[in-house]
Amino acid sequence: MPLLVAGCSLSERRPDPRSLSAPSPPQGFVTAGEIDAIAGAHRPSPGPTSADLASDRLIWTREGQTPGTDRWYLAIRHVELRPAFAPQHFDCALGTRLGATETPAITDLFTRLGRDVEAVWQKLRAARPRPIDIGTDRTACIRLPEGDSGHGWSPSGGAALATVWAEAMADLAPDRAERTRRIGQEIGLSLSICGLAWPQDVAAGQRLGQAVWQAARDDPAYRELADAARAELRTARTDPLENPACAAERLTLRP
Repeated sequence: MPLLVAGCSLSERRPDPRSLSAPSPPQGFVTAGEIDAIAGAHRPSPGPTSADLASDRLIWTREGQTPGTDRWYLAIRHVELRPAFAPQHFDCALGTRLGATETPAITDLFTRLGRDVEAVWQKLRAARPRPIDIGTDRTACIRLPEGDSGHGWSPSGGAALATVWAEAMADLAPDRAERTRRIGQEIGLSLSICGLAWPQDVAAGQRLGQAVWQAARDDPAYRELADAARAELRTARTDPLENPACAAERLTLRP
């Protein structure tokens, strides 16, 4: 089952017959009992409610976040949440450039944490239309797959992923913890800017991501992989080259 599809939602798909004999994907760090406990402590949001509509309208009309703005284009970038590419969202916060080839342990860490989020999310998610699905005059910031209509979920799986990854990056680079956590929050906001998730579902996804992170960080396998990822990050941060998108990101997210 893939972690992500277009639109930043964790989603079920029919397995590819060619993959049936392939090696099993890497598992996460959270035990089955912990997954059940986390799922039981979280609930999908009702709605969309009038409060959802009001908060979404505020985001949609806020100056600097409408289509064609710098923040809109940053939101388009944030929609890419596959583990091989998602670490690059934290390049500017960390002052480096990350890549699946150069930093495989970080990619593995993102992949396995994503498995944990998916395992919990699959147990408690509830379908609900997204802002772009109910006639709010919203325009999606990405091209959606054909037939992708009314396929939103609560809580937001994308926001949960962004949160758990931001916490992992804060753990790897404590001196940049505030910056990496902000990027996690901005990715959640991007899902709302794009009309792909209600703000209430983003907030629920962020709480879910925090719960998954708290469970995963105690696993010895997590600590072992985090040590390898931390060493990769130290080496990457000695390279003076910067992601060319950082100047635009700093301009967009300036106070």
